[in-house]
Amino acid sequence: YDYEPIYALGSMLGIGDPNGLLKLMDVVEMYGLDAMSTGVILAWITEALEKGIISEKETIVKLEWGDYQKYIKAVEFIVKQPNEFYKYAALGLDSLAEKYGGQDFALSYGGNPMPGYHTGPAAHIGYLIGARHSHLDTAGYSLDQKLLGKKYPTPEELVDKLVEEECWRQILSSLVVCFFARGIYKPDIVVKALQPLGYTYNVDDLKKLGTEIYREKYRLKVREGFKISKLRIPKRLLETPTPHGLVSEEYVVKALEYFKKKMNIPE
Repeated sequence: YDYEPIYALGSMLGIGDPNGLLKLMDVVEMYGLDAMSTGVILAWITEALEKGIISEKETIVKLEWGDYQKYIKAVEFIVKQPNEFYKYAALGLDSLAEKYGGQDFALSYGGNPMPGYHTGPAAHIGYLIGARHSHLDTAGYSLDQKLLGKKYPTPEELVDKLVEEECWRQILSSLVVCFFARGIYKPDIVVKALQPLGYTYNVDDLKKLGTEIYREKYRLKVREGFKISKLRIPKRLLETPTPHGLVSEEYVVKALEYFKKKMNIPE
């Protein structure tokens, strides 16, 4: 029970009772649901109810911040899908928001619900451009943390840093290295670790290979219909301060435009 489930099923839903959080988490795990996706979806449903976008006719149970018992019922409904609303909920947050509205506060990036990092532009741009739209693709949150108190890079410089990190992570994931150990498995250490196995790669060889793997992933995404122009920037992201202040939509758009050119993506 680590950071991500506690963020998504606890603070995201206003649940401060540890026992209630663990009970909700247990139900989510029992049904085999993704904790982050489920928590972000439940948060959207709760706010949509508050705003009158949907009603109890759709949700069956009146979700309220902090009420873990009602959230447990909603999780069961997502699994059992007793009505049309929950059929859309089971398809994911994007499907819900496209059907019922409320996209401004639908915290989803490329179809992947937001993880628990609102650290600055790098985190959110990383969610948008990462091959899996995951915080683990580029570690933009870590870059934001390192940049605190320093001059923030231009959108182009930021994208270059994020892409460089994701390219290297192709090597780490290919070697089945946990990203928590990335600070140990630096390029020179990886080169040395491979030598006893008969591999004679140097650092440049590994970085080139990582870049090739990364670009191949994006060629597959584009072939299957991925378009930068279809990425949605949640308005809630722009309204909520980060340690670097408010995120500028113009900054994010420039970053996406540069990334599209850098990766030679048609749209």
